[in-house]
Amino acid sequence: MSHIRLLPVLLVAVGGLFFIKATHIIANYGEVLSSSSPAVAQEAPDAEAKAEAGSDAGAEKTPAETADAKSENQEPPALVEGMRVDPGGSSRSELAILERLAKRRDELGKREQELEMRDALLKAAEKRLEERVEELKKLENSIRLATRKRDQQQQEDLGKLVAMYQSMKAKQAAKIFEVLDQDVLLDIVKIMKPRKVAAILGQMNAASAGSLSLAIARGKSLEEQVKNTQLDSLPKIGN
Repeated sequence: MSHIRLLPVLLVAVGGLFFIKATHIIANYGEVLSSSSPAVAQEAPDAEAKAEAGSDAGAEKTPAETADAKSENQEPPALVEGMRVDPGGSSRSELAILERLAKRRDELGKREQELEMRDALLKAAEKRLEERVEELKKLENSIRLATRKRDQQQQEDLGKLVAMYQSMKAKQAAKIFEVLDQDVLLDIVKIMKPRKVAAILGQMNAASAGSLSLAIARGKSLEEQVKNTQLDSLPKIGN
């Protein structure tokens, strides 16, 4: 019986402890709520004050300030290709240096163009000169060929005259020799046989025969002088 009476007492004690514990938890929860509510209330006015301040600042900005803000956000113009200037960090001396560099770059570009134009003109003049030299070479070759052809023709004509005079009688040839130009006569006599020339000279008058004989002697002397001069001009070989 004593065991049965103790069970209700234990139940009552446990219920009392549970009640006390629940009361203590509720009390602590109330303290937390009471301490957090002032902070929340303080944060709300601060947020409202910040929003009002931002709207007032936006409203107080003038159009000039707005334009200045936009110009600050824009990139500065490039003074030199590949280089940009920061107005906030560049001094006047740096800007002046950049301007001089840009001017110098333009001068160098113009100088380069002038040199290229001059080089093109020189190449064109050189080309024209080369073409002129080629034309002169062709002209010289044509003149040389024409001269050689003329000399050959003269030799052929002279050979025909020599053959004709040699076939003539000395008396007939002597009459012609007396009236021929002496330079032409000398060219003919040089090719003719000496015996035929002697026969013709014997049939010519004394004046013409003497003049022709003197011209032949001078011509031979001149030829010998030319030949000796050419031999003297040759390099001598030592012993």
